[in-house]
Amino acid sequence: MDLAFLVRPLAGAAGPAAALALGSFVAAMVTAGEDDLDTSPLATASSALLLVALFGIAGTAMAALARMREGGRGIGGVAVAVVGTVLVAGGTWTALFVMPALAAEAPEVLDGELAGIVVGYVASYLVFTVGWVWTGVALTRAGIVPRWLGVLVAVGGVLAFVPSPEPVRLLVIGVAASLLARHLTAPATTRTPEPAVV
Repeated sequence: MDLAFLVRPLAGAAGPAAALALGSFVAAMVTAGEDDLDTSPLATASSALLLVALFGIAGTAMAALARMREGGRGIGGVAVAVVGTVLVAGGTWTALFVMPALAAEAPEVLDGELAGIVVGYVASYLVFTVGWVWTGVALTRAGIVPRWLGVLVAVGGVLAFVPSPEPVRLLVIGVAASLLARHLTAPATTRTPEPAVV
């Protein structure tokens, strides 16, 4: 089965899902307020949409991995991006399934010091950022993607580490992943070769 057949629809949903997640999060902030955000159905919908976006981002990473291997290029950056995406998706899974249950059944747990969870989120996003910046640079240097797209991927990786609500952090990389997947999975005859950057 062709990789493009699997990746294109999934990765194509990353940008729209991230945008919808941001809209749902903003609506949750307006309607529920910050105190009831963990139990808001709109916040839960935002987390579910972010998980869809992260599946798309992971699909894009797999497509990038395949193209780098196909070209005989190093895959270190893309491998780190895959690991970082899986780590961030784990945190989003927690926000979707664990946090609402804790907020409803044991809110005192969420009121306590959760330093370990914060360190885990920061570490996950650090790996995610390093992987996607490295991937954007590597794809551009290899001439696999146009320079603007490689820069967008790298910038999306950097913005994912900026302290802000998760839907804001993942919006640019979600859009970049959708565009990148479209480029990576295009038929070989329609791809525009880019000169390699040395």
